[in-house]
Amino acid sequence: MCRYAISIFLGGLLLLTASGGIADESQRSWDTTISARTLNVRSGPGEGHPIVGKLERGDKARAFDEDDRWVHIRDFDDTGATGWVHRSFLRLPKDFMAPAFGEAENEFLEWASARGDLSEVSVEADDRISIVLGEGVAVARADEIARDVACAWRNLLDPKVAVTATVWPDTGTGAGWLTQTRCP
Repeated sequence: MCRYAISIFLGGLLLLTASGGIADESQRSWDTTISARTLNVRSGPGEGHPIVGKLERGDKARAFDEDDRWVHIRDFDDTGATGWVHRSFLRLPKDFMAPAFGEAENEFLEWASARGDLSEVSVEADDRISIVLGEGVAVARADEIARDVACAWRNLLDPKVAVTATVWPDTGTGAGWLTQTRCP
């Protein structure tokens, strides 16, 4: 009898844990729309992975993870498959994969926004920042702006490592970055 009661208790606990995981996953996914005319869906994050599907402009999917500039998606076909697509070809909400920032991080983002020469700031890690120059900002200023941003991030959060700022063109990552600067 006791063994039966323990089995029921453990089974119920397992069901609660499993359903909690499903709830967490649905909270951490975002609706996205494909913006490319035709987009390859790959089995992993990078062009070296095999193509597992194709999507067209306007198709919908659910984004639920990212790896650098690659986004993990699901619900893009009837099979329940998942795949990876490059972030630059998706329309994602502003809060996609947004970390829960503290006061210092928010202060940095407010400072970066108030500069007026950036259209996008992305904190990749404690030691990496990605930025996109604002409209009309001369590319010749990219190195100076990147250094300012990298040093501001480092000084504000006082990381123990150098911070690298990468400046990307507003057209996306296809042509590569414009400059990278490190604040020692």
